[in-house]
Amino acid sequence: MQDAYRARGLVVLAVDVDIKRQDAERFLAKFQPTFSVEFDPKGELAEQYKVQGMPTGFVIDRRGAVRFTHIGFRPVDRALYEEQLQQVLNE
Repeated sequence: MQDAYRARGLVVLAVDVDIKRQDAERFLAKFQPTFSVEFDPKGELAEQYKVQGMPTGFVIDRRGAVRFTHIGFRPVDRALYEEQLQQVLNE
């Protein structure tokens, strides 16, 4: 979705909480994401955002407010995720 909405201001950022960075590096080498990945082995951001499960996604608006939270990922919900992104990007 970052590729589709980058021009409208969408930024996708993943936060990896693996304690062993080499585990994350192997995963990233295999899947080669096209978005930024930051490492947080202490889980400070997960704690700050009160993450309940993995993966968790947040849609954060231009003012920094969390607008939508998604726990887990189900491909069937892709249309809903995209609708929420468009709503926030249209503001």
